[in-house]
Amino acid sequence: MLLSKKSTQILLCLCIILLSTHFCSATEYSRHQEIRSNINKGISLYNEGRKKEALTYLEEITGSGIVYPDVYYVLGEIYYAGNELQKAIENWEIAQSQSPRDAILSKITKAKKELKLDEKLSDKISCNFVLKYDQVDAYSSELILHSLVNAYNTLAYDFGWYENSEFTVILYSNDDFTDIMNVPSWAAAIYDGKIRIPFQYASLNIDELEAIIRHELTHALIHRMAGNNVPAWLHEGIAQYKDEVDDTAAKEVLKQAVAGNSLIPFKKLKGGFVSFKEDSTKVKIAYAQSLSFIEYLIDNYGFYTILGILNDFNNYSSLDELFTSVYRLNLNQLENGWLEQLRLE
Repeated sequence: MLLSKKSTQILLCLCIILLSTHFCSATEYSRHQEIRSNINKGISLYNEGRKKEALTYLEEITGSGIVYPDVYYVLGEIYYAGNELQKAIENWEIAQSQSPRDAILSKITKAKKELKLDEKLSDKISCNFVLKYDQVDAYSSELILHSLVNAYNTLAYDFGWYENSEFTVILYSNDDFTDIMNVPSWAAAIYDGKIRIPFQYASLNIDELEAIIRHELTHALIHRMAGNNVPAWLHEGIAQYKDEVDDTAAKEVLKQAVAGNSLIPFKKLKGGFVSFKEDSTKVKIAYAQSLSFIEYLIDNYGFYTILGILNDFNNYSSLDELFTSVYRLNLNQLENGWLEQLRLE
């Protein structure tokens, strides 16, 4: 059957429309794939601690006309770490509006409280630090800044860290620390991208204060070197090793834990010890065994192996692969060696 000239024209138009639609769909799909690839790259860079590079990828995506909640969430994290609190709040609020989560809401609430307090605080800037403090604590701020600079010079040398880095340190009243941070009573200070010290600890004797500063600054350097995914036991073990506090009490806790068969599997110590905040015994065991395991690694293999772990942290797909590459033993084998030594002590 022959088609009329008019029918042929209609059929040709339909074919053109179908082809155009298919081409547009393919182009749109390709665009989404490219955006998703950039999102993954940006988030990966953020997790490695490379925030400035991550920012380049993620800010560009916000101009795409499509709202990706994970992009705005990570942008909020980056701005928050850089003490750009208003920008952090704005980005988290966009993420929350598209994908509501209690965790994001909690961050927004905390950042708003912090922003309100930030307006009342003074700044001191020295070398690698921005110290925020209430004028009432001016004397303590000078003492802390001096201790920070001294501790940084020592720790940066020990860790082989020579990048030009800036760290934010906030000196809180005890009430503000409790209200904003919502941390357990056993927390003497905290590092969450910023070093936060309550005033009561700023008034300790100089040795105790410097130990707290070394501890939190070690956390900050670990974070800069290895990114966001370092397990809590590794963080806390190294931080305690570097704070140089006498470990006699920790050894006694460990001795009792071994005798009572109450050591905590390291896989349960990846995400922080705050989950144990209602159980002070578990908190003590978690800290004690983290320190003991790191001491075991350093005593038997040298501190340079810890540096190897931190420097190569993002180059392996699993923690086990990373430890095997550095120690030629996997984590289970290292843990068994540590346990064997503990039982002999």
